[in-house]
Formats: sequence, C-alpha cells, structure tokens
Amino acid sequence: MALSLALTACGEQAVGLSGNERMAVLQDGSGEGISEWTASAEDYDDHPHIPDPDVAVDVTLPVFPTADAFTEALKERVDEEVADFRAGTRDPVSLGVDWELVAAGEGVLGVRLVRSEEDMHGMREGYSTHWYDATTGRSAQSTELLAGQEALDELDAIVGDELADDEEVDGDTLYPVLRTYDSIGFNENGDLVVEFDDGHLSPVIEGHVPSTEFGRKVVIVDHETAAPLLSDLGERARQASMTENADLEPAEFEEDDDEEEAPPPVPGVFDARLPDVDCEDVEVRCIALTFDDGPVAATSDLLDLLAAEKVTASFFLNGSPVLTRPGPLRRAYSEGHEIASHGDLHEHMNRMDAEELPSQVASVSAMVRRQTGHTVELFRPPFGATDDDVHREISDQGMVETLWTVDSEDWEGLTSDEIVDRVVDLVEPGGVVLMHDPQEATLDAVPEIIRLLRDEGYEFVPASQAMGFPEPPHVFPEDWDGSW
Repeated sequence: MALSLALTACGEQAVGLSGNERMAVLQDGSGEGISEWTASAEDYDDHPHIPDPDVAVDVTLPVFPTADAFTEALKERVDEEVADFRAGTRDPVSLGVDWELVAAGEGVLGVRLVRSEEDMHGMREGYSTHWYDATTGRSAQSTELLAGQEALDELDAIVGDELADDEEVDGDTLYPVLRTYDSIGFNENGDLVVEFDDGHLSPVIEGHVPSTEFGRKVVIVDHETAAPLLSDLGERARQASMTENADLEPAEFEEDDDEEEAPPPVPGVFDARLPDVDCEDVEVRCIALTFDDGPVAATSDLLDLLAAEKVTASFFLNGSPVLTRPGPLRRAYSEGHEIASHGDLHEHMNRMDAEELPSQVASVSAMVRRQTGHTVELFRPPFGATDDDVHREISDQGMVETLWTVDSEDWEGLTSDEIVDRVVDLVEPGGVVLMHDPQEATLDAVPEIIRLLRDEGYEFVPASQAMGFPEPPHVFPEDWDGSW
C-alpha cells in the first residue's frame, strides 16, 4: 500500500505533519558529534564557463569525524550543483544549501540536502539524500538504496499509480532516472519516502519553466511493499533511520590488498543504447538519425515512433525547450537515446563575441545534468555555424563538435516524401543525418526513412557510434568549413 501526499515547499518538516508523513530527521545542525563546513560564492570562484559569477551562495554541510570520504563527496556534489545552477538557470540570483541527518547506524550515514534557489522565475526548493556505507567506504546515490534498475522501475510504477489522478502532476514527467529519484529515505516507521523537487513533476507551461506553485510532491510506500525492492544498503539505511541511538562515528573503512570489486551500476543512470555492431567494419553500414531544436510537444510522438522501430537516435537540445519540457528529455534519456547539446540560444555562434561563447556551450549541459544526472558529450552549433573560437570552447568543455553529413532540409518546408527521398539518396555508411523534431513532416518521414534504409542494410546507431567514438578536440566531419 502506498500513500501519496502533496506538501508545500516551506515548513514541510513542521506544522501539521506527523512522523509518518515525512522523512525521519535525527539532527539538523552541528553538535552531538557533527561539526559543519560552510562556503559562500567566493569558495566557488574557480567555476569556468558560467554567465554570472556574482550569484549569492550560502552552503552549510556536515562534517563527520570518521567519514572523510562522505564529507568530501557531499562537497563535490554541492560544487557541481552550484556550477550547474549558475549555468543552467535563467538570471540566477541566489542558491542556499542546508542539511539534515536522516540516518546514523548499521554502518550507514544518510544526509538530506535542502536546496533553496532563486532565479528570474522565482523561488523553488530542491531535495536530495546522500548515503555513506562504512563497510565499503563508498558514498552512494539515493537510487542505490534499491536493488538495481528493475527495482527502480517497479518503484517508478508504484509512484506513477499513486500520482495518476493528481492534476498537479504531468504524466509525461515521471521516469526512472537518477535526478528524479535523488531523494529517497525512510520515515520514523521505516516506510519508504520518495520526494520530488518543487515543480519537478508539474504540467508544461509554454515558454516558462514548470510551476512551483504545487510545492513538493511526496509518495510514501509502506515497508511491506518496499522491502523486496531494497538493496542491502537500503535495508541497513532503513534501520539506521529508525535508530534511537545514532552512531555518528562508524568504523573507518580500511582498504585491503585485494582487488576491489567494481560497484554495481547505479540505478537511474543510463548510457546511450549502442547496437551490437562495429561501425568501423567495412561490411557494416551504420547511420545516425539526429534531431535538433527540441524537446517540443511532438518529441513524445517521435519517441513513440523510435520505440516501435527499436531505433536509437541522438537528440541535440536547446536551452528554453529543455527548461519548458524536461519530461521528454527524461524519457529520451531513460530509453537509451543519446542526449546532446545544440546550444542555449538558437543563434549563430560564429557571430558572437568570444566572451558569450562559454555560457552558450555550458548552459544546456548544466540543464541536462540537473534534470537527469547525465553529462553531455556532444555539441552541435546552431546552423552549423562555427569557427576556431567555437571549436576551442566546445573542446575546452569536454565535448565533441558534431555536425552532419546529410541535411534532410526538413527545415525548408519540404514534404515528408521529399524528406525521405533526400535522405535516402544522400546517405553513406558512417553518416549523420540532420533532422528536426518540431517539423510535422519529419515525423511523417521517419518511419519510411527507417524502412527504406533497413532494406539497404543500414544499422541505426547514435551519432557517437557512427563517428567512431571520437574524443575532444574533434570536429565531425573533419572537412566542415562552418561558413554561415
């Protein structure tokens, strides 16, 4: 049995809420064996590629006497959060991060971070819980309380059922990805608590980020239902959340000489789905379908088509669409499509001043990481307009500059038949096809393109695989002149 609750962003741990309706909190400040580390904007002045370093920052984190690795992991997580907030929001104003101890015992420590941020769209709160396993010396994500991706998928289905009738939740926003399920813990009875940031599941508002007016969404799953989904860490974290005798000094982890086993994959983290083909084999005909300018309303229909055809594609996303429609982004990521950047503003980057380029390149990467946890590896300049400064900035930010070998010209207003004919006539093995998901004719053309190219023996792969997995600095194709 699960219970769904909608809670306001402010004071959710206090007025009118019983222990069953909130995550257990053992301590929320220094003392009783925990000291604190604080930081302000000056402590993050080494962040590159950010549009406004003057954003106010106020961070307070716990320091555990025998868990230095956990303390450092929390600092690293917040460092990334500060950088992504600065780069991935519109006109950022301030960011505050505070903490609560939610588990201490059974060799486990758990910390809930509460993030308060303000930008041009107003105030919102975000939440994440972080875990430390003293038996391995590892810090863990919230999803690692679950016994693998299948368990996260099942939890996602439970949560979806509970929220299905909630008009404040958009059904196309909930997917089993890391940053959607980054705040999982337990209440004082040991039931599983899953909470979502302000606006994370809100319906789409055209030209605006999803509204925060509905506040935090919480689903509580009773232990009988949740127990089969928990990992060993999850079950120990549950016990550590209900303890009456908090153990703030778990035994320090001591490495032995044996080769350490690689940890299992983190649930909610996806790599692009790579078909089992060798694109460097001259007998293999690989082709990549890529889609620019989304996500838009039609992106969900395109994802339906690709799922039906079992085709992996690459999506090059722009800033405002990502902020407006994070749901299709999460879906594309969770279904194994390659997520890439098409720059913040859809403008000619080779006509911009050099000081404008860092934020143009960094913004979408930060937005994608805030919504999924994924770090983007490919970047496509709008219009293919590039020059040496653009090349350099993309490379400096660790991405491969990815243009195309076939322009479908769907943006020219071609009919679906004309798009099909053009793509099929021009493709060659190892090619990358440029299309756009906002174009209605493109959606009509995609199934026929797939059918005809399959008849010719083509294998559909993401762009990185078609290109042979190049490392930056690299521009594909190498003879691209960028003359726009």
